[in-house]
Amino acid sequence: MIMLQDTKIKASFETSTHVVAHVFKVTLYNRLLSMVSGYALNQIVIEFERVYYAGKNPFHCGCVMRTTYGLPCARELSRYVLGTIPLETIHMFWQRLSFSNQGLSEPQVI
Repeated sequence: MIMLQDTKIKASFETSTHVVAHVFKVTLYNRLLSMVSGYALNQIVIEFERVYYAGKNPFHCGCVMRTTYGLPCARELSRYVLGTIPLETIHMFWQRLSFSNQGLSEPQVI
């Protein structure tokens, strides 16, 4: 059963690296495609919809996405309306698209 779940998760990761939704074909997301998880991209799209009424005012924005998820909030996204969102604005957690344990070592028994 765990092997089946592992296979489903790996397939989901693989799909998120290759399939690009229509909403992400805008210049705004060019630097993030294939570099950030699909879930994070969807959260950014939802937050980007708030840009028009939250704008650059931190009081209206609340910066919840930045403090909770490590993703750009509406106030930050308002800076990139005519450009692209830099990869540096995304927390490293959302940039890991592999499910391997590469770099992890087994504890040594002495």
